[in-house]
Parts: sequence; C-alpha cells; structure tokens
Amino acid sequence: MKKSFIPAIALSVCAAVSSVSAVQEIPNTQPKVDAAFWNKVLDKTWNGLKKRNIAPYENGVGAGLVHRPKSEYPGDAVSEAVGYGMLVALYANDQETFNKIWSAANKEMWNGNFYDWQLKLSGSKSQGAATDAEEDIILSLVFAQKLVDGGKWKDYTDPSGKKYLEHAKKMMGKMWETEQITSKGTLAPGAGWGGESFVNVGYFSPAWYKIFAKYDSNHDWNKVVDRSYEIIANSPGYSLGMVPDWMKPDGSPSGSLGYNAYFNAKAFFKDAIRILWRVAIDAIWFDEPRAKTFLQNSMNFINSIGGAEAANFFQMDGQLLPAEDVWTDMVGGTITRHRREHSPMTIGMWATAAMAVGTDEDKKAFSQEMAKFYDKDADYFGLAVDPSGMEEDTLHNEMYFEQFLGWFGTSMMSGVFSNIEDDIDNPKQAVVGLTTSLSESSQENPGQEPDAIGNTLTPSIAESSVKLVRNKGQVRILRKDSEDRWIEYGLNGKKLFKVH
Repeated sequence: MKKSFIPAIALSVCAAVSSVSAVQEIPNTQPKVDAAFWNKVLDKTWNGLKKRNIAPYENGVGAGLVHRPKSEYPGDAVSEAVGYGMLVALYANDQETFNKIWSAANKEMWNGNFYDWQLKLSGSKSQGAATDAEEDIILSLVFAQKLVDGGKWKDYTDPSGKKYLEHAKKMMGKMWETEQITSKGTLAPGAGWGGESFVNVGYFSPAWYKIFAKYDSNHDWNKVVDRSYEIIANSPGYSLGMVPDWMKPDGSPSGSLGYNAYFNAKAFFKDAIRILWRVAIDAIWFDEPRAKTFLQNSMNFINSIGGAEAANFFQMDGQLLPAEDVWTDMVGGTITRHRREHSPMTIGMWATAAMAVGTDEDKKAFSQEMAKFYDKDADYFGLAVDPSGMEEDTLHNEMYFEQFLGWFGTSMMSGVFSNIEDDIDNPKQAVVGLTTSLSESSQENPGQEPDAIGNTLTPSIAESSVKLVRNKGQVRILRKDSEDRWIEYGLNGKKLFKVH
C-alpha cells in the first residue's frame, strides 16, 4: 500500500478538539452527591464527546454537528444529537461548541418548520421531525438567552440571522402548527405522525413545557403537561415506575414503531428509560407531585430487586429482558451486544429517580455504582475493558447514546443540570450536598483513551497518532504503529491491514 493512499481529508483527531471548558456551576439548591468529583468527570467526558463525535467530521458532510460513529449508518448525524449536544454544551459552559452545533443544524437540517431528523455522510437526508429533539433544542435556546441576559454568555446571531430566544419562540409555535402536538395536548413523536394513535412516552418533558408556557402565551402548554402525566399514568408498567418504548395514549400496545422496534415496543428499553430523567427534572425543578409519585414507584421497584446494582432495562412486569436477546445495529451490523445492560446509561437514568425522590443512601449508592463504570481520568463513560464480560466496554458501546445519557444522569447527581432560568432570576445560596468516600484516587482502573470511535488506545497513541480517513467511500481509522507505519482499522475495531 502506497503512502498516497492517505487522503487529504485525514484529520488529526485531537488537534481539532475545542478548548477545554468548565461546567456551568450556578448556585442552586438541587440535591447533589459527590458534586466536586462528578463535575471533573463531566468536563472530561464532554471533551471526549467533542473529540470523537464532532472533531473527526469537521471537513465533511455535517461539519459542526454531533455524529454517531457506530450507528447503522456510521457517521450519520441526527436531530436528537443536536438537542443532546446543545444541552450538554449549555451545562458544560461551552458557548463556542453550543453555537457551532446550532449553526450547523440551522444550515444542514432546519427546513423552516423543524429540524429534519437525520443527515447521512452521503449527504442524503431523512425528512421529518423528532419531537424530543425539537423540545430539547428549544429549552437549550431559552436557557442560552438567559445566560446572555445574566452576563455569563455573549449575545450571538448565527450566520443565517437566527437569535437564541427569537428562534426558540418560533419553534414553539411550529410544534403546534405542524401537529407535533395534537389538539388534546398530546406530544406526538413526529410532525403529523402519531399522537392520539401512538406515543413515545420517553419524549415527554413536562418541565420543559412549564418553561415554554412563560414565553408562548398563544398555546396551552399546561395542557401538554397534564396530558403527559395522564398518559404516563396509563402505562402498563406504571406501578413499577416504568413505561414501554411505544404505546397508545390509553396504555394499550401500539406494536413496533419508529426507530426502536425491539420487543414489539413493550419493553422499558432505550427509548423509554429516558422518562426517568425527564420526569425527575420536573420533580426537582417544580416539585411536581405527579412526577414524584411515578418516580417513587420507580424507586420502590429498583430497591426491591437490589437498588443501584440492579439498574437495567426491563419488561413491564419487572422481569429482566431475555438473556439471549442481542442487537446488531452498530456499524452496519458488525458489532453484537446483549440487550440487558447494567451500564452508565441505565445507572445514570435510574440515578435521576434517586436524586428526585430517593433517600440519601439511595443517592450515595447510585454515585458509587456509577463510579464503577468510569475509568480514572478517562474522557468517556464506560470501561476500556469490562472484567465482567458483560460488554460494558468502549468496543461494544455506541460511544454516543450511552455517553449522553450517562452525562445527563451524572449532571443530575452533581447538581449541574439545574433550572438556569430560575437560578439566574432568583439567586440562591448553593447547597453543597452529599459526599461519599468516592474520590479520584479511589478509582482502581487505569485510564485509557478510546480512539475516534471508541476502540481503546494507550494514552500516548490517542493523543498524537489517530487519523480518520475515507477509503473508497468507507470511513476507516488509522493508528500509528511506528515512525513510518500505520495500521488501518474498520469501524468495528477489526484490524484490516498495515499502511507503509
């Protein structure tokens, strides 16, 4: 293989990463556990997300967006990731990256009514709205404006002329105009798709709607709050504090729908588990009794089977998912992992219930359990190598979805994920919160950095010798093996050949 093989688009992964930021620490009274420890982790893992999910794509399609390196369409960007990326950039106090993601989404995905949900590396788009993305983007923009008003961020106008709050208000109206919300106040999963016929309960964000109501008097957002809790109460898993991935508003099965069709949509799986986080926010920010009742059911259930150590995905009757069930969606079906998952994702999401309604011991237990899945000084959630053999390692993880959900859960533990509007408008004396024996020195696993797609490299290699390249239309990873030799890997981590 000749040296000329390496295309001009090859990137130095680390060189393209934005400068380090420090998490947004506005004094607040939210419950906290091991805040000082987790805030350092939040900084590191956000920089890792930028390194792996944004920087390698800066010179290609979707530059500036958050990409999914290991999806079934490797390297694609989705509107969900725009919302997640903006939320994390907001709470990571990283306005530069916040603006970059938003501006890229405005350029590549905004169609005048909503953000089209997917952009592939080929440049083709999948049209239609994902309403969880729409509402997360709106909330991010509202809070960004509040940071500007509070003197913490600078005013910003994107290249297309959009401004934070102005665009947020426009999006609020568009959610109603394009039937992302029905006349009954039901949040549909898409624009004119679902709603009264089926819902994705994991999208429901009642705390968001209470904030939207302050900025949009033309629509009844409180009706959306009430309708959301009405539908949650209809869930077949309500008594255990769970909902299925998809269902009809009356709680009856909807059948397999949308992006995640596993278990005929009846499992408390990757879509559904986000309800814990979204409802916990309402319990903590607004002391919502309906949220607290649901989450108390969640805590009663998880504590009855082992507490933090039992965090996982479940069936509606409380049974674990079948042990033999696997999924092969990553990297076009080349990586297989089990559906059962005791991981930063599941621990992080169940931890939000503990932060909202759990005892002090519950909170401490989840903090300590989460720490078992963080390698000291690493820039990712999960382990370089999982000694349990349960695939909670950087090869078998997406290095996308579980990273964001782990970040959200951990930021709820540290108290960083707070109501920025209220904290700025009504200054508070910060609550220090709980602590455990957890400290950075107590972590026994040596830190190793994964490469641009999550395959573990030694720190020296990860810092200086990784390139993302395109070869005959396929994205590959080059890792430097010696002074004049590179090894090429596929996105599934398989060594392909050496490049001399």
